[in-house]
Amino acid sequence: MATKINNPLDVRYWRHRAELAIAQEVENGAISTTDVYIDSSKTGDSKGAAGIIFVNGKLINQLKFKLHGHCSTNQVGQIAISQVLKK
Repeated sequence: MATKINNPLDVRYWRHRAELAIAQEVENGAISTTDVYIDSSKTGDSKGAAGIIFVNGKLINQLKFKLHGHCSTNQVGQIAISQVLKK
């Protein structure tokens, strides 16, 4: 029996963000999957971000950034996304 969803915008019905985006590429009949994860943090006046890239489950690249304390947490996350996409 299906669960009735009263309000699909309610947070409890959101899918986990790791399930939302899957990048797949087909080359010569083989499917290649790329997974990207980012995180940002704040400790005192220091802020940082990190990103990792997996292709077919194999770690391809790790990125770390230390940023100036005047950056907002939102800016730190955006920088992490931007830098991972460049790779």
